[in-house]
Amino acid sequence: MSLSADRKMRFAGLLENPYLSTWQRNILDYGRWQGVGRVLGGLELQNVLDVGCGLGENSRACASGYVGIDNSAPRIRYAGRHYSGARFILGDGIGLPVKPGSFDMVMLMDTAHHLTDGQFVSVLGKMAAASRAWVLVSDPVLFEGQSRLSRFFYSLDRGAAFRDEARLKELMLSCPGLALERVEHFTTFPGLYRRGAFLLKRS
Repeated sequence: MSLSADRKMRFAGLLENPYLSTWQRNILDYGRWQGVGRVLGGLELQNVLDVGCGLGENSRACASGYVGIDNSAPRIRYAGRHYSGARFILGDGIGLPVKPGSFDMVMLMDTAHHLTDGQFVSVLGKMAAASRAWVLVSDPVLFEGQSRLSRFFYSLDRGAAFRDEARLKELMLSCPGLALERVEHFTTFPGLYRRGAFLLKRS
């Protein structure tokens, strides 16, 4: 599905190549998982659904019972080859193909800025329905004092709907049945992207 805030084919689709995308992430996003890990610390998760799973690296969130879904066929193929203990599905969060209450946690990692406000709230509602306990949203955020270089790199991103933390919280808390449990902030190398990781609990 092509989403209006999702510009996957930008730059002639070069970053749909998983190997180029991995190289790009290692340059601009190093340390991303360590920040998210602070939110997950102490949670006992038997199974996890990762919406917009990309290259599959988030499968470390759960030793078994990890399912990733993404609308990029090259990324799903790559993830399946590199993370054999996980399951990967071609699809998207708009038509989330899972039963209600199927997972301990449903994650949306670095994907919210690929969705319009309406799409984000819709996807979040489907994620909440699919979760028994937790929803995790992590995304780069706009921030006060953001440098010109940082803003430039945000503008190059293939997602067009970056938000500040207040707007993300507003949208998340508009979803019935979710309460914000805690937030972690972190910056990935080389300091151009600031992220918020929002842990929400089913209420």
